[in-house]
Amino acid sequence: MKIDYVKLAQAIREQVGGDDNISHISHCATRLRLTIRDITRVDVVAISGLPGVIRVVNASGQLQVVVGPQVEQLYMAMQQDATPVTKAVKPGADERGIAGRVLATLGAIFTPYIGVLAGIGVIKGIMVLLQTQGLVGRDDLLFAMFNALASGVFVFLPLFIAVTAADRFGASRFTALALTAAMVFPLTQPDLPAQFSLFGLSISLKIYGGAVIPAILAVLLLSKVERRLKQWIPEVAALVFVPCLALLICGFVVFTVIGPLADYAGVGIARGYSALYQLSPMISGALLAGIGQLFVVFGVHWGIIPLAMINIQVQGYDTIMAMFMSAVMGQFGAVAGAIFIARSLRDRQIAISASLSAFFGITEPALYGVNLKYRMLFVFGCLGAALGGGITGWLQVKTYSFLPVLNVFELGLFEGPESKMMYEVAAMTVAFLTPFILTLIYGRWTLRQLNTSGA
Repeated sequence: MKIDYVKLAQAIREQVGGDDNISHISHCATRLRLTIRDITRVDVVAISGLPGVIRVVNASGQLQVVVGPQVEQLYMAMQQDATPVTKAVKPGADERGIAGRVLATLGAIFTPYIGVLAGIGVIKGIMVLLQTQGLVGRDDLLFAMFNALASGVFVFLPLFIAVTAADRFGASRFTALALTAAMVFPLTQPDLPAQFSLFGLSISLKIYGGAVIPAILAVLLLSKVERRLKQWIPEVAALVFVPCLALLICGFVVFTVIGPLADYAGVGIARGYSALYQLSPMISGALLAGIGQLFVVFGVHWGIIPLAMINIQVQGYDTIMAMFMSAVMGQFGAVAGAIFIARSLRDRQIAISASLSAFFGITEPALYGVNLKYRMLFVFGCLGAALGGGITGWLQVKTYSFLPVLNVFELGLFEGPESKMMYEVAAMTVAFLTPFILTLIYGRWTLRQLNTSGA
């Protein structure tokens, strides 16, 4: 059935208490995220029953309406004939806890371009496969062009962060772009010294390619400095002197204080994670993959993305996403099995649709539409994920580029000097087949129980 997203958006507005009860709108790959001022005015049951809505999750004041990969259509419809609520929430307006605010901020920063990162991941994966098979060389023009397409975004990631972080924190987009452009500019200067000395401290300016934490903190500082300058500088002079002074102040603080400290923090986080992982890669893989989809259920998976990005930036590889690939495949296997045990045409259609989304790395439709509904299927998916993750950890599989959406089209990124793509394929196969087979057995057993009780 074709969904009218304009009507759905109007219905959601009514059931949340109108536009005046929404302070911020954003979306991720499958969820419309609404920051609500008064949650008591929201009719969650009514929203859950709307056509096209898979599930509604109340995450500490943020209402998450799960609709699947078509969420952008609903997001655009929500903005039609509505008061402008997509601007950043004013400081102090968000009453959620610190953890909730951090996760919401990370989601708002990374969500808008997650599709671009996923598409680029596919390009990079294909190029790595072609190179490892000896079909293209590094000196080939074709390889050089597509490698630039696949790598440029990750090197200049601070520029992407600048746009969405500026919207989130209430800073000027273009001033934020200017600040982060200055951070990555030294990478384009081969003659620039690797280290500078300031007050006896060694400072490097070539550490911000792909930087996550420094870019976010830089824009956060900029938003606060701009706000102060606009209060102090007369409006007639603000157009020129607010960005001028903001860039001078923030640039100096970022390059001398925030940037180096954030870089050290990132290195510390990466090394800390690596130390824990090395205690037992197999147990780490089984544990993280086994509970991986719980992060998605509770909407806290955005906390994983910066950690994976930091690993790539600091170490040149990441193991978290290699484990999480098994978490995705586990739920995919369970929902794929549900196709064959469905007792009605509607259930089968839902399972088929959710399986297609899971195949491309989007598991929310499978989770909320099928696996959590029939709880054992979710358990089977987690069990398969744990087995696949254990294999991933045992073989110490690594990915050499960030994977925002986990699917088979990015398998080439697991091929490298310390990792083999086939190891990840083996882990994924176990993660998929285990819940798939268990689901088929479970379906046959429950059907037999029904027949026995009916007799």
